[in-house]
Amino acid sequence: MRWPFRFGVQAKLLGVVLLCVVVPVLTLGVFLLRRNEQVLREKVEDGLSSHLLRKRAAFDDWMRQRAQEATRWSASFVVYEGLDAFAHQGADSRAARDLKAYLESLLGHYRVYESLFVLDGAGRVLTGTRDEKLEDWARPLTQGEVAFDGVILSPLRRSDVLARPTLLLLRPIPPPGSAERRGHALGYFVERFDLRELESMLAEDATDLAPAPWLLDRSGRVLARLGRVVDDAAPANFPLAPQALETAAAAGAVREESLAGLGPTVLGLRTLSGPFRGYLVATVPSAQAFSSLREGRKGLILTGAATAFMIVILNFVGARALLRPILLLSEGAKRVAGGDLDIYLPVRGHDEIADLTRAFNDMAHRIREGRQSLESARDALAQANAGLRDANRTQHARVLSLLIMDIDHFKQYDDRFGHPEGDAALRRVAAQVTKGIRSSDMAFRYGGEELAIVLPACPKPQAVEVAEKLRAAIRGHTQRPGRFGGPLTVSIGVATFPDDARTGATLMERADAALYQAKADGRDRVAVCGGTRTETGAAG
Repeated sequence: MRWPFRFGVQAKLLGVVLLCVVVPVLTLGVFLLRRNEQVLREKVEDGLSSHLLRKRAAFDDWMRQRAQEATRWSASFVVYEGLDAFAHQGADSRAARDLKAYLESLLGHYRVYESLFVLDGAGRVLTGTRDEKLEDWARPLTQGEVAFDGVILSPLRRSDVLARPTLLLLRPIPPPGSAERRGHALGYFVERFDLRELESMLAEDATDLAPAPWLLDRSGRVLARLGRVVDDAAPANFPLAPQALETAAAAGAVREESLAGLGPTVLGLRTLSGPFRGYLVATVPSAQAFSSLREGRKGLILTGAATAFMIVILNFVGARALLRPILLLSEGAKRVAGGDLDIYLPVRGHDEIADLTRAFNDMAHRIREGRQSLESARDALAQANAGLRDANRTQHARVLSLLIMDIDHFKQYDDRFGHPEGDAALRRVAAQVTKGIRSSDMAFRYGGEELAIVLPACPKPQAVEVAEKLRAAIRGHTQRPGRFGGPLTVSIGVATFPDDARTGATLMERADAALYQAKADGRDRVAVCGGTRTETGAAG
């Protein structure tokens, strides 16, 4: 079957160059990109995780400081005297005025508060640094029994009084001398946070890969988005279910997810452990986190395209000069295939193509000589066949014996010690054969490790003696010292004309069958057509 398209040597050379250069370059580039992606991903995840840990520690510490301040300030005798004065003397009493001045003094030293005020046990505002009103959604925090050893943190919600979000911290004030851990509070010391300070704390040291975090409550509602407090009457939920938030926060791993409204995002969560119960979440868009990876891919594509283009140009320019001798060789081979052996190609240079051209010229010369020898051999064979036919007709044919010899286990020897040593072993065997036969006898290679020996005017008993002498000589004189093992041994088959065969082809078959019988009987022996066998020594 002929292909509809024919690819020239130049196209194939270009393909080889592209495979050998561009493919390794692209493979290396892909490996480096994947390695870079892995390193970059680890860097982003580690950076985001460390950023979240720092922010969580800072936020929890910030909230604990506010709780400690409320605890310390609420225990002042000024607060107790003020509460007692409001209960028995009224707002104009000296103790009531001292409480208001105390609150104003505290506020002057701390910018994190928008205001400070004090409630009675029923949740009514007694006094503060400004006119205050407790939001309706915060009133349930002051009802019933409370723990005296902690603080109460309100939800971060929009205040109808202030028309913006606010966050309150209430410290229950136990009755004087009470040893109970829970009960009805005498009053509440209240801190209203300045959320701008909270935002400033969240946004501190923020970068593109370590942005200001989100602040969520325990149900997943968004209270602050990227460090900015959300001013919504009904805050939206973060695009992860509460159970998924809890699981991700417990795992503590930074991962990449596709979030509704945010797209592919590198996400990290941490649970807050201070007075504020909720989550800190850090998000970085994947496109922003791995922007350098996109630049690397773009650079690899451009570099690969430029490299491939340069290779094509260089191949086109260099291949024309390189392929001219090959084209000449192709034309020469076509002429030889067509029967024109009178050919000689010019040799230029000293490279491999020049060596190939010389080999081609030598091959053409040998083919010419071989054709001439073949014609001579054909004439000689025709005469020999005519002689055999005449001899058969007259029944006065001369006796002729044929030996076929095979080197025992030669394939294992060749595989073990290599082809050069195998060739050397063949030469050593051939040398012993040449020494052991008459000048009128003929020996030639017949197959891979087989030799054929023609013994004219040699009857079968004499042929067996020659075969046995050759076998013994080869066994005794072909061993090499060192690592090449024991001596070489041969198996020999003997057939005689006209006793065993009347034609040359049949004589070869009978001698070959005798050889196989010698090998079947254990090798290193002579087998004669007709069943006679001799042996001396073990098999090789």
